Amino acid sequence: MSEPLYFEDFRVGMSFEGAARTITAQDHEAFMALTGDLGAVHRDPEVAAAAGFDGVVTNGPLGIGVVFGQLYDLGIVEPTALATLDLEWSFRRPLLVGASVQARILVTRCRRSTRRQAGLVGRHLALVDDAGRVLQEGASTMLVQARHRSGHDDHAVATDFGTVAWAEALVPLLTSSEPFRSAVDTFDGSIGLQAGRDAVVLRVYKGAILEVARNTPHGPTFTLCGTERAWTQLALAPRNDLLARLSRDEFWATGDIFEYLRMTKALVAIWDAARSLAASVVAP
Repeated sequence: MSEPLYFEDFRVGMSFEGAARTITAQDHEAFMALTGDLGAVHRDPEVAAAAGFDGVVTNGPLGIGVVFGQLYDLGIVEPTALATLDLEWSFRRPLLVGASVQARILVTRCRRSTRRQAGLVGRHLALVDDAGRVLQEGASTMLVQARHRSGHDDHAVATDFGTVAWAEALVPLLTSSEPFRSAVDTFDGSIGLQAGRDAVVLRVYKGAILEVARNTPHGPTFTLCGTERAWTQLALAPRNDLLARLSRDEFWATGDIFEYLRMTKALVAIWDAARSLAASVVAP
């Protein structure tokens, strides 16, 4: 990219792909020398084969380095990225010497920081091979410089899933939704909605939302949970296929499972409203 990206330029749903590159023996040897991890499975093809691998296995964190290097190559962190704040990572398949890989990035959250001159940009990061298989993946938040100290961040609120501000923006849509009102007509309890680490509770009584809060004294009756990536992907999907995604364990429920099953139609209606709220601001 020729122009730097400031916080205001990011939108949930933006995606990027790095250029394909081959993990060379030189890459592998340099990383082993840096880390000091000289395990036999990383050096000896016979040991690697005996362990069930198709070749010499690189040190797993090399993949993280490749992903972050491609973030730089794509021009989306320089010069506006101020810091990487966290990292959650999973190693799905071995990264072998000679593999052709590329990074794929999906923006999953945008939130202005309390200091206003910067914002938090959540990302799902994946390292995939030339067959499209995910070798490694995870989530990371970066602190990004803002172009202006203040501004209209409605786009951020509309996709800041699982927060009080987002849920408050959702309430008018649910109040006017006949499917939601009819689904909760006999419900007296609290519905939790959790996206990654953020969770919010809707206090509902016989068809009406009484309160939006971060928690309730006795906790939610049940909670619909999903990763930030799962929430972003359903917001971007051509249709609301929440039930199919539940069957694939992309979303799951905790708490009173009987009430959760009874309120399935309400959850579908909530997602209809969430997708409508996000529709005008998510990246195409």
